[in-house]
Amino acid sequence: MDLVLEKVNGQPAHLPVELRRCGPEDLDAMEQLQREVHAGMPHPEQFVPDTRDQLAACMADGVCVGVWDGETLGAYFTLRCMGSSPENYAAFMGLPPAEWPRWANADSVVVCAAWRGNGLQRTMARAACGWLPEGIVGLGATVSPDNAYSLRNALAEGFEIVCRRPMYGGFDRYLLRKIL
Repeated sequence: MDLVLEKVNGQPAHLPVELRRCGPEDLDAMEQLQREVHAGMPHPEQFVPDTRDQLAACMADGVCVGVWDGETLGAYFTLRCMGSSPENYAAFMGLPPAEWPRWANADSVVVCAAWRGNGLQRTMARAACGWLPEGIVGLGATVSPDNAYSLRNALAEGFEIVCRRPMYGGFDRYLLRKIL
């Protein structure tokens, strides 16, 4: 899918980019972008980076979409179908185990600083949901209560806060859900 970024580094622009599904050949670019974004965060505790294995699992068990300027990855979004795994956010929402396979985890959203402000998080989420397997009825997600930008985007995209709890080894997070 072709897109146009209206802003680059906060300045008016007209940058054509491409949104497409990511595959294993894109793992190096995803890891690099994740490192760059994490290193530039004023509060890095707001984002728990994925391992290469976790990113590969998102591709195998779900959907990963990226936004590319030629060969350069500037943003990506991952959804993972966790099935009956206790890591499925449906488990933390108190849903019965029989319902877990019908839910997917919205795991990571990474956008390079220069491309922020273009609505990429919402655009990627909508595209990724279109590639989910049949039978998925909802999404779970987490966000740091201090990450106002991501929280605002998630709420605007139809997520609602379920609860606030420690996750990922004690990090303070909102647990969110969205019915599809």
